[in-house]
Amino acid sequence: MNTINRNNTVVHFDKNRLFFNKWEMYKLLSSYQVPFHIPFTTVLTRQSLHYFLNSTSPFFIKPVNSWAGKNITLVNPTLNGFILSQPNGNSSFYQNQSLIMQSIERQYAGTHSILQEKAPLTSFNSKVFDIRVHLQRDPSGGWIYAGDLARIGGNKVIVSNLFAQGGGVMETDNVINHILDFNQVNNVKQKLAKSTYTIAKILDSQYPFVDIGADFGLDQQGDLWLLEVNTNDREGRPGYDLFKKLPNKTTYKKMITIDKERKKVWNKTKMFPYLLRG
Repeated sequence: MNTINRNNTVVHFDKNRLFFNKWEMYKLLSSYQVPFHIPFTTVLTRQSLHYFLNSTSPFFIKPVNSWAGKNITLVNPTLNGFILSQPNGNSSFYQNQSLIMQSIERQYAGTHSILQEKAPLTSFNSKVFDIRVHLQRDPSGGWIYAGDLARIGGNKVIVSNLFAQGGGVMETDNVINHILDFNQVNNVKQKLAKSTYTIAKILDSQYPFVDIGADFGLDQQGDLWLLEVNTNDREGRPGYDLFKKLPNKTTYKKMITIDKERKKVWNKTKMFPYLLRG
Protein backbone atom coordinates (compact mmCIF):
# COMPACT_ATOMS: atom_id res chain seq x y z
CA MET A 1 0.00 0.00 0.00
CA ASN A 2 1.03 3.58 -0.58
CA THR A 3 1.05 5.77 2.52
CA ILE A 4 -0.07 9.37 2.10
CA ASN A 5 0.32 11.97 4.82
CA ARG A 6 -2.34 14.65 4.57
CA ASN A 7 -2.55 17.24 7.39
CA ASN A 8 -0.99 14.69 9.76
CA THR A 9 -3.58 12.12 8.65
CA VAL A 10 -2.04 8.90 7.37
CA VAL A 11 -4.06 7.50 4.45
CA HIS A 12 -3.33 4.12 2.86
CA PHE A 13 -3.96 3.39 -0.83
CA ASP A 14 -4.39 -0.28 -1.72
CA LYS A 15 -1.92 -0.84 -4.58
CA ASN A 16 -3.23 -4.35 -5.21
CA ARG A 17 -6.87 -3.47 -5.74
CA LEU A 18 -6.08 0.16 -6.72
CA PHE A 19 -8.58 1.84 -4.44
CA PHE A 20 -9.24 3.50 -1.08
CA ASN A 21 -11.45 1.44 1.20
CA LYS A 22 -14.25 3.11 3.17
CA TRP A 23 -12.06 4.03 6.13
CA GLU A 24 -9.18 5.38 4.06
CA MET A 25 -11.58 7.34 1.83
CA TYR A 26 -13.14 8.90 4.93
CA LYS A 27 -9.75 9.90 6.32
CA LEU A 28 -8.70 11.40 3.00
CA LEU A 29 -11.82 13.45 2.30
CA SER A 30 -12.39 14.58 5.89
CA SER A 31 -8.94 16.18 5.93
CA TYR A 32 -10.12 18.75 3.36
CA GLN A 33 -12.59 21.61 3.43
CA VAL A 34 -15.47 20.27 1.33
CA PRO A 35 -18.90 21.67 0.33
CA PHE A 36 -20.85 18.80 1.91
CA HIS A 37 -21.23 17.04 5.25
CA ILE A 38 -19.48 13.76 6.07
CA PRO A 39 -20.97 11.56 8.81
CA PHE A 40 -18.58 10.98 11.71
CA THR A 41 -16.80 7.67 11.19
CA THR A 42 -14.31 5.60 13.16
CA VAL A 43 -12.86 2.08 13.16
CA LEU A 44 -14.87 -0.64 14.88
CA THR A 45 -13.19 -1.65 18.13
CA ARG A 46 -14.65 -2.73 21.46
CA GLN A 47 -13.93 0.74 22.83
CA SER A 48 -15.47 2.64 19.89
CA LEU A 49 -18.51 0.35 19.86
CA HIS A 50 -19.02 0.98 23.58
CA TYR A 51 -18.84 4.73 22.92
CA PHE A 52 -21.42 4.60 20.11
CA LEU A 53 -23.77 2.39 22.11
CA ASN A 54 -23.67 4.84 25.00
CA SER A 55 -24.97 7.59 22.73
CA THR A 56 -28.63 8.03 21.86
CA SER A 57 -27.97 8.29 18.12
CA PRO A 58 -28.39 5.53 15.52
CA PHE A 59 -25.31 4.35 13.63
CA PHE A 60 -24.21 1.96 10.89
CA ILE A 61 -21.61 -0.78 10.99
CA LYS A 62 -19.92 -1.39 7.64
CA PRO A 63 -17.03 -3.62 6.54
CA VAL A 64 -14.46 -1.35 4.88
CA ASN A 65 -14.46 -3.42 1.68
CA SER A 66 -18.20 -4.08 1.45
CA TRP A 67 -20.29 -3.17 -1.57
CA ALA A 68 -23.97 -3.34 -2.57
CA GLY A 69 -25.03 -3.08 1.08
CA LYS A 70 -23.51 -6.44 2.05
CA ASN A 71 -23.10 -7.09 5.79
CA ILE A 72 -24.16 -3.56 6.76
CA THR A 73 -26.17 -3.20 9.96
CA LEU A 74 -28.00 -0.31 11.59
CA VAL A 75 -28.06 0.07 15.36
CA ASN A 76 -30.88 2.09 16.93
CA PRO A 77 -30.59 2.78 20.68
CA THR A 78 -34.00 2.92 22.40
CA LEU A 79 -35.18 3.60 25.95
CA ASN A 80 -35.49 -0.14 26.58
CA GLY A 81 -32.48 -1.48 24.69
CA PHE A 82 -31.14 -1.68 21.15
CA ILE A 83 -32.56 -2.62 17.75
CA LEU A 84 -30.11 -4.20 15.31
CA SER A 85 -31.36 -4.09 11.69
CA GLN A 86 -29.94 -6.03 8.74
CA PRO A 87 -29.83 -4.69 5.14
CA ASN A 88 -33.12 -6.37 4.21
CA GLY A 89 -34.92 -4.76 7.15
CA ASN A 90 -34.99 -7.82 9.43
CA SER A 91 -34.26 -6.73 12.97
CA SER A 92 -33.46 -8.09 16.43
CA PHE A 93 -33.98 -6.50 19.84
CA TYR A 94 -31.37 -6.60 22.61
CA GLN A 95 -32.23 -5.58 26.14
CA ASN A 96 -28.76 -4.50 27.17
CA GLN A 97 -25.41 -3.38 25.84
CA SER A 98 -23.62 -6.60 26.71
CA LEU A 99 -25.93 -8.73 24.57
CA ILE A 100 -25.78 -6.53 21.47
CA MET A 101 -21.99 -6.21 21.76
CA GLN A 102 -21.70 -10.00 21.76
CA SER A 103 -23.91 -10.22 18.67
CA ILE A 104 -21.97 -7.53 16.79
CA GLU A 105 -18.61 -9.03 17.72
CA ARG A 106 -19.75 -12.41 16.40
CA GLN A 107 -21.08 -10.95 13.15
CA TYR A 108 -17.99 -8.86 12.44
CA ALA A 109 -15.30 -11.17 13.81
CA GLY A 110 -12.29 -11.18 11.51
CA THR A 111 -13.47 -8.19 9.47
CA HIS A 112 -12.06 -4.68 9.30
CA SER A 113 -15.14 -2.51 9.79
CA ILE A 114 -16.21 1.04 10.59
CA LEU A 115 -18.83 2.69 12.75
CA GLN A 116 -20.59 5.59 11.06
CA GLU A 117 -23.18 7.95 12.47
CA LYS A 118 -26.54 7.82 10.69
CA ALA A 119 -26.87 11.14 8.90
CA PRO A 120 -30.08 13.13 9.52
CA LEU A 121 -31.48 12.46 6.07
CA THR A 122 -34.93 12.98 4.67
CA SER A 123 -36.82 10.10 3.06
CA PHE A 124 -38.92 9.61 -0.07
CA ASN A 125 -42.38 8.18 0.56
CA SER A 126 -41.04 6.80 3.87
CA LYS A 127 -38.24 4.97 2.05
CA VAL A 128 -34.50 5.56 2.29
CA PHE A 129 -32.91 7.06 -0.80
CA ASP A 130 -29.67 8.54 -1.99
CA ILE A 131 -28.45 10.34 -5.09
CA ARG A 132 -25.76 8.73 -7.24
CA VAL A 133 -23.64 11.17 -9.25
CA HIS A 134 -21.34 9.70 -11.90
CA LEU A 135 -18.26 11.40 -13.32
CA GLN A 136 -16.35 9.96 -16.29
CA ARG A 137 -13.01 10.80 -17.80
CA ASP A 138 -13.41 11.96 -21.37
CA PRO A 139 -10.96 10.85 -24.09
CA SER A 140 -8.65 13.79 -23.31
CA GLY A 141 -8.51 12.87 -19.62
CA GLY A 142 -10.80 15.58 -18.22
CA TRP A 143 -13.78 14.96 -15.98
CA ILE A 144 -17.33 15.26 -17.30
CA TYR A 145 -20.60 15.09 -15.39
CA ALA A 146 -22.14 11.96 -16.87
CA GLY A 147 -25.39 12.08 -14.93
CA ASP A 148 -27.24 11.51 -11.69
CA LEU A 149 -30.18 9.50 -10.41
CA ALA A 150 -31.98 8.73 -7.16
CA ARG A 151 -31.83 5.23 -5.70
CA ILE A 152 -34.90 4.35 -3.65
CA GLY A 153 -34.65 1.51 -1.15
CA GLY A 154 -37.40 -1.06 -0.80
CA ASN A 155 -39.92 -1.12 2.04
CA LYS A 156 -38.26 -1.27 5.48
CA VAL A 157 -34.72 -1.78 4.12
CA ILE A 158 -31.90 0.26 5.66
CA VAL A 159 -29.86 0.96 2.52
CA SER A 160 -30.95 2.54 -0.74
CA ASN A 161 -29.30 0.05 -3.09
CA LEU A 162 -31.58 -2.85 -2.12
CA PHE A 163 -34.42 -2.49 -4.60
CA ALA A 164 -36.58 -5.45 -3.54
CA GLN A 165 -40.02 -4.75 -2.09
CA GLY A 166 -40.82 -1.60 -3.99
CA GLY A 167 -37.46 0.10 -4.51
CA GLY A 168 -35.75 1.24 -7.70
CA VAL A 169 -34.28 4.25 -9.45
CA MET A 170 -35.88 7.56 -10.39
CA GLU A 171 -34.92 10.83 -12.02
CA THR A 172 -33.23 12.97 -9.38
CA ASP A 173 -35.34 16.04 -10.16
CA ASN A 174 -38.59 14.16 -9.50
CA VAL A 175 -37.43 13.07 -6.06
CA ILE A 176 -36.08 16.49 -5.05
CA ASN A 177 -39.30 18.15 -6.23
CA HIS A 178 -41.27 15.78 -4.03
CA ILE A 179 -39.41 16.47 -0.78
CA LEU A 180 -38.19 20.08 -1.13
CA ASP A 181 -39.55 23.35 -2.45
CA PHE A 182 -39.49 23.62 -6.23
CA ASN A 183 -37.02 26.52 -6.12
CA GLN A 184 -34.46 24.34 -4.33
CA VAL A 185 -34.01 21.83 -7.16
CA ASN A 186 -31.45 23.84 -9.11
CA ASN A 187 -29.59 24.68 -5.92
CA VAL A 188 -29.32 21.02 -4.96
CA LYS A 189 -28.22 20.04 -8.47
CA GLN A 190 -25.50 22.70 -8.37
CA LYS A 191 -24.34 21.38 -4.99
CA LEU A 192 -24.20 17.85 -6.40
CA ALA A 193 -21.97 18.94 -9.28
CA LYS A 194 -19.71 21.10 -7.12
CA SER A 195 -19.36 18.40 -4.48
CA THR A 196 -18.53 15.61 -6.90
CA TYR A 197 -16.00 17.69 -8.81
CA THR A 198 -14.41 18.55 -5.46
CA ILE A 199 -14.08 14.84 -4.71
CA ALA A 200 -12.57 14.26 -8.16
CA LYS A 201 -10.00 17.00 -7.60
CA ILE A 202 -8.96 15.48 -4.28
CA LEU A 203 -8.70 11.99 -5.76
CA ASP A 204 -6.72 13.31 -8.73
CA SER A 205 -4.01 14.34 -6.28
CA GLN A 206 -3.68 10.69 -5.24
CA TYR A 207 -4.43 8.43 -8.23
CA PRO A 208 -5.82 8.77 -11.80
CA PHE A 209 -9.21 7.11 -11.44
CA VAL A 210 -11.42 7.25 -14.53
CA ASP A 211 -14.90 6.65 -13.07
CA ILE A 212 -16.31 8.10 -9.86
CA GLY A 213 -19.74 7.31 -8.44
CA ALA A 214 -20.52 9.47 -5.41
CA ASP A 215 -23.55 8.74 -3.24
CA PHE A 216 -25.18 11.62 -1.35
CA GLY A 217 -28.06 11.85 1.09
CA LEU A 218 -30.20 14.95 1.46
CA ASP A 219 -31.42 16.55 4.69
CA GLN A 220 -34.48 18.72 5.29
CA GLN A 221 -32.50 21.90 4.62
CA GLY A 222 -31.34 20.66 1.23
CA ASP A 223 -27.76 20.09 2.39
CA LEU A 224 -25.76 17.13 1.11
CA TRP A 225 -24.26 14.33 3.18
CA LEU A 226 -21.65 12.14 1.53
CA LEU A 227 -22.46 8.47 2.09
CA GLU A 228 -19.91 6.74 -0.11
CA VAL A 229 -17.46 7.23 -2.97
CA ASN A 230 -17.09 4.43 -5.51
CA THR A 231 -14.21 4.36 -7.98
CA ASN A 232 -12.96 2.04 -10.68
CA ASP A 233 -10.49 -0.53 -9.40
CA ARG A 234 -9.21 -3.98 -10.30
CA GLU A 235 -12.55 -5.54 -9.31
CA GLY A 236 -14.78 -3.29 -11.40
CA ARG A 237 -16.21 0.21 -11.57
CA PRO A 238 -19.28 2.16 -10.43
CA GLY A 239 -22.15 0.59 -12.34
CA TYR A 240 -23.28 2.13 -15.61
CA ASP A 241 -26.26 -0.24 -15.58
CA LEU A 242 -27.92 1.78 -12.82
CA PHE A 243 -28.65 4.42 -15.45
CA LYS A 244 -30.03 1.77 -17.79
CA LYS A 245 -32.87 1.28 -15.29
CA LEU A 246 -34.14 4.83 -15.89
CA PRO A 247 -37.05 5.18 -18.35
CA ASN A 248 -34.94 7.66 -20.32
CA LYS A 249 -31.83 5.80 -21.57
CA THR A 250 -30.04 8.92 -22.85
CA THR A 251 -27.56 9.15 -19.98
CA TYR A 252 -26.75 5.45 -20.11
CA LYS A 253 -26.15 5.50 -23.86
CA LYS A 254 -23.94 8.58 -23.51
CA MET A 255 -21.85 6.87 -20.82
CA ILE A 256 -21.33 3.80 -22.98
CA THR A 257 -20.36 5.96 -25.96
CA ILE A 258 -17.82 7.94 -23.94
CA ASP A 259 -16.35 4.73 -22.54
CA LYS A 260 -15.85 3.29 -26.04
CA GLU A 261 -14.40 6.52 -27.41
CA ARG A 262 -11.91 7.00 -24.60
CA LYS A 263 -10.67 3.41 -24.81
CA LYS A 264 -9.91 3.90 -28.51
CA VAL A 265 -7.96 7.08 -27.78
CA TRP A 266 -6.14 5.66 -24.77
CA ASN A 267 -5.13 2.55 -26.71
CA LYS A 268 -3.30 4.86 -29.10
CA THR A 269 -1.94 7.43 -26.66
CA LYS A 270 -1.36 5.14 -23.65
CA MET A 271 -2.74 7.99 -21.52
CA PHE A 272 -3.99 5.52 -18.91
CA PRO A 273 -1.86 2.42 -19.62
CA TYR A 274 -2.83 0.68 -16.36
CA LEU A 275 -6.38 0.31 -17.78
CA LEU A 276 -5.19 -1.39 -20.94
CA ARG A 277 -3.39 -4.39 -19.46
CA GLY A 278 -4.58 -7.74 -20.65
